Amino acid sequence: MKLNFTYNREKDIWCILNKGNSSNNYLKQTRTYIELLKQVDMPLTEEKVSLFIDRYLQVDNIKIEQVINKNIKEFLLIQNKFITITEKVFSHSIDNDISVFLTINNRCPYNIEENWFFISINGKNQNPTIMHELWHFYTWKKFGKAEQEKIGKEKYNTIKEALSVLLNVECSHLFPIDISDTGYPQHKKLRENILKWWKEKQDIDYIWKKSLDFIEIKNQL
Repeated sequence: MKLNFTYNREKDIWCILNKGNSSNNYLKQTRTYIELLKQVDMPLTEEKVSLFIDRYLQVDNIKIEQVINKNIKEFLLIQNKFITITEKVFSHSIDNDISVFLTINNRCPYNIEENWFFISINGKNQNPTIMHELWHFYTWKKFGKAEQEKIGKEKYNTIKEALSVLLNVECSHLFPIDISDTGYPQHKKLRENILKWWKEKQDIDYIWKKSLDFIEIKNQL
């Protein structure tokens, strides 16, 4: 697996316009999108968003190439350890290249079919986001399309999002100090149970089945 860090203006515009207002797991607007609405008259266009991005980068004095190099260096420090742990958990490897796009948005979507995900362009260490998104890629590699078609997109989404809580167990030493994978509020109980089940049996197939049973029982109540 090779990560190609890059910045693409069209992708950044897309991320803001399509994921700034809401997302599948979190309906609130991002801080970037709120600021965009304050500065830009409706209707929003790609040209207006592009100018907004220019101002954002200028005001915050962001040098894109410096940010890219910073993220490459930081992830290289943990990459081999992370891959070793993740391949052990999922019993799968990822051989294809994955594009990592920078965005000024505060929400970072991904697309497994097209092999890309976003990270924030801000100065913070982005390794937590990178690990979180790659965890989704490994989840798809392990369970994938067949499982999603079997249980449905909604249940699959719930389980794959909750599974990222295992990063706090298996990869806690790879996170920056005082940072962890928090997940979404609606998955809190399932995440708590996944941690409990993982102590019982460190088997991702076991965790997946227990998670699915939990969701189905909850839906029956």
